[in-house]
Amino acid sequence: MEVEGFDDDFLCSVFDYLVGLESEAKAFI
Repeated sequence: MEVEGFDDDFLCSVFDYLVGLESEAKAFI
């Protein structure tokens, strides 16, 4: 089901953001 205004580009951006946070957290630890 497609939600208007909620596309793959947005999901990819959020995914990349979360991966970046996880990488920073591991580097910090």
